Amino acid sequence: MGFYGQIMSIDIITTTFRNTEKLKLCLKTVVERTKYVVYKWYVWVNEPNDEMKQIIHDAMYIDGILFNDHIEPIFNDDNTGSFSSNNNSAVKEGKGDYILFLNDDIEPLNENWLVSMQNILDTDSKVGAVGALLLYPNKLVQHCGVMFDPRTNGLPYHIMYKQQPTTFVQANRYYQAVTAACMLVRRVDFEALGGFDEKYFYGYEDVDLCLKLKHNLAKSVVYCANAQLIHHEGISGSFKQHPKLQDNIKVFKEAWQGKIFNDHQFYIQNPNFMTYKIKVVEPKEEDKEVDIE
Repeated sequence: MGFYGQIMSIDIITTTFRNTEKLKLCLKTVVERTKYVVYKWYVWVNEPNDEMKQIIHDAMYIDGILFNDHIEPIFNDDNTGSFSSNNNSAVKEGKGDYILFLNDDIEPLNENWLVSMQNILDTDSKVGAVGALLLYPNKLVQHCGVMFDPRTNGLPYHIMYKQQPTTFVQANRYYQAVTAACMLVRRVDFEALGGFDEKYFYGYEDVDLCLKLKHNLAKSVVYCANAQLIHHEGISGSFKQHPKLQDNIKVFKEAWQGKIFNDHQFYIQNPNFMTYKIKVVEPKEEDKEVDIE
């Protein structure tokens, strides 16, 4: 629920291109393990073949009867768009209060993953984006927050990347950015920023958006430890080998060089400064329950 008991709706946005087996797993596990929230799932399918259409159909129908109306497929005839443009287009299909960007190779591990993320936005208007704990199938850390360090030449990187999870990942934390492989934002904020910058083809558009939330809207970015998912990274597309990676790096540096706080060393020396505590919102008088004798 939002402030004072208002029920907020979520549009889940997933873009995919013939990633059949991982999409099937994603559809199955998200539907089974997403509880306690109101959501609609927009699946943007680029250049769909019969197999992709059948996978989505099977996730929605049993013996020709619709049993899952959470899923809304959008079949796009080509595969020429970017991550940014595809997600921006898919967002326009919905009207949800919140938007969850979710890769097609994600597998939730617990039923409260999304409601835990939603609770942060529900109770804290100063937070603009919420990220999740993403693990590889071997349970090494893929993402628990994004940091910056002079040693990475001004580029973002994932803290604890490919390391064993420790107590560090068990606390909600402030970061400057999180990955859009699983990222929840408010629709009003996303639209105010013009969506993902379409100068990025594949990569850095999510970090760019998080930095704009901070610099343009004075919003924070928070990592939610209770949102735990497996990320079968590399199936959706290999980021490091993408042919337009260097173009994306150039766009990112032109936009943010000299404007980013190199936070790694500071946070390592001041770990308590990072910790985010869930806000408790007191209801208005008219929203409080009345005892009936």
